[in-house]
Amino acid sequence: MAFCSACSGVTVSALTLPLTHVPDWWETVNSKSTPRGILHLPDARQLPISAARGCPLCAAFVAAIRQNHHTSTSGLQKTAHSWTLQELETHLADGPIYLRPSFDPAKQSFPDDPVANAPHVRGFKVFVPIHHAILTGQLRLYAPRESPAASSGQIVGRPPLPSSDSPEAFDLIQRWLTTCLNQHVACQESFSGAVIDESGPPVLPTRVIHVGSLKEDISPCLLETDRGYGHYIALSHCWGPIQKRPLMTTQSNLPYHLTGIPWENLPRVFQQAITVTRRLGFQFLWIDSLCIIQDSHEDWLRESKSMGTVYENASLTIAASHASDSSQSCFNTRPPPPHGIQLPDSVFVTLMETDYTLISPEAGVLASRAWATQEWLLSRRMLFYTATSIVWSCKVISQRENGGSFHDTARNSRWKNIVEKYSARSLTVLSDRLVALEGLRTEMGKKRSSDTYCLGLWKHSFPDQLLWYCINPAERIASPLQLSTWTWASTIHGVRFLDMKHAKNTCERFHFDAETQALTVRASMKKVPNFISPFPLNHASECAITRALSTLTDALPAASRGRLRAVCNNTTDIFGWFLSDEDEFLSSEDTFCLQLMRGRFDLAHLQSKRCYKEWIMVLQRSDSSTHVFKRVGVGIILSFAPWFDEQPCTDVHIL
Repeated sequence: MAFCSACSGVTVSALTLPLTHVPDWWETVNSKSTPRGILHLPDARQLPISAARGCPLCAAFVAAIRQNHHTSTSGLQKTAHSWTLQELETHLADGPIYLRPSFDPAKQSFPDDPVANAPHVRGFKVFVPIHHAILTGQLRLYAPRESPAASSGQIVGRPPLPSSDSPEAFDLIQRWLTTCLNQHVACQESFSGAVIDESGPPVLPTRVIHVGSLKEDISPCLLETDRGYGHYIALSHCWGPIQKRPLMTTQSNLPYHLTGIPWENLPRVFQQAITVTRRLGFQFLWIDSLCIIQDSHEDWLRESKSMGTVYENASLTIAASHASDSSQSCFNTRPPPPHGIQLPDSVFVTLMETDYTLISPEAGVLASRAWATQEWLLSRRMLFYTATSIVWSCKVISQRENGGSFHDTARNSRWKNIVEKYSARSLTVLSDRLVALEGLRTEMGKKRSSDTYCLGLWKHSFPDQLLWYCINPAERIASPLQLSTWTWASTIHGVRFLDMKHAKNTCERFHFDAETQALTVRASMKKVPNFISPFPLNHASECAITRALSTLTDALPAASRGRLRAVCNNTTDIFGWFLSDEDEFLSSEDTFCLQLMRGRFDLAHLQSKRCYKEWIMVLQRSDSSTHVFKRVGVGIILSFAPWFDEQPCTDVHIL
């Protein structure tokens, strides 16, 4: 079909030129960088007419607008995706349509050779004016690898892959891996920063699966390596429910697995991982359920401690991201890709994939598995098989098969971020709450050699790592570990940390007794005069303190707000709140606030008044002793004079 006159001028070169006329609304919906793009139709009302006359690009713009689930104006309640074409026509305004290029954030041609000063365009946005708002739609650009647009770095998008196990898919994976091995210095470093020499093979794990090669017609077999050397791949996968547990090595079948494992006995995910391993030219594959003797507690303890090293030394980790158990598939059947509309220079336009739950590794079921946390963080290179895509992630770049790079939050190595992600993930065995972090703890300990690991926290990062709160009730009674209340690991659900911007430590010292699990904090402590449950949220309160405290709760998850208690004096004047760990009645009698941090806080419209913000741990006396306390929550105090002033520091023992 022929393009309309406006669409005939749509080229990559034209998209990247500076705009000669910038509309007033541009900065409200775009970044403040140099405005670039194309003025398309001068009258948006012509768009559906042009589409109806057969212009394929105008039709794609209409589809992109209707596909997008938001507009640039938050007050517009009815969004364009729910409009019929006739309704859309009635909303279009007499104003120009603009196209703005979308540049890849990494600006890399990976895995191909880098091209200096190339634009690295991955698509463009279309902005269509309606009455009192601007509608937006996104489109993707791609070009065949051999085309000038791709080889010059103009376009980073790739054509859709026919399937995850197609020759084109394995060619891309091989190029990803080879380029990373040859060019990425950062990917030769462990989590702790130690250099991993990949010029020769690493020490193999205790056991690996010997998969042979594509040319060999042999059954995979378990191999006792005797600390031999070899390059290998690791697998990260979901075990699934009891009735769908994967094939496992036990003491009774170990001799048989060492001889050979019949192909038909292997679940589908294992078969496909072996296929990938062979296609990439590797002979060894590590799978936890097969390489650890599952009914030997001694073997499991020994191997679980070295699991971090297994993933770090692997040349690549395959992740069955969207397979909920090993009977499912990595090579899923894909829906037909959106039709591509050809522009000049063999560049194609297509609609964006909008269901990121099918594309993103973090939306897959594997991301809900606690053990996956250290597998993903310690692996230097990962290949994710999602429901509709393959995704590469290494220490330098994370990239989808379509060529677009993205920020991978799974590689954030800050301990608090790790705890927030890990704690919210599921464990089949609740007693593994700390064991499943052991590999990360070991590697982090190499970075923090002078620090002390305290049941999931690091002493040198006290007190801020003590200021965690429960998203859902802690349910400590359900934990088989029965750990001290001051550690997040004593709970069975996800935790987050309070925002501690501009906070300073007010504690004099910390002492951790590993034998008794007691934490002694030397700090100021005061009895809670009174508290109100629940906290009366009132963003419009006449009291500036109450209004500010209400605003500070906005960052808390909705699921936790029902456990907010207001800290108040004996006249019920509110000056703080705390979030209780458990969903149970608390009495203000024998309830204390332990000051951990303090900072300045600016109250709106009261800049002339100095306000103090104090972060507290809320304690109650333990049943066992009047000198020992248990944690029941954390919170914030706001006051015009420091509430803990003139309160001497004392040693507080917390269990």
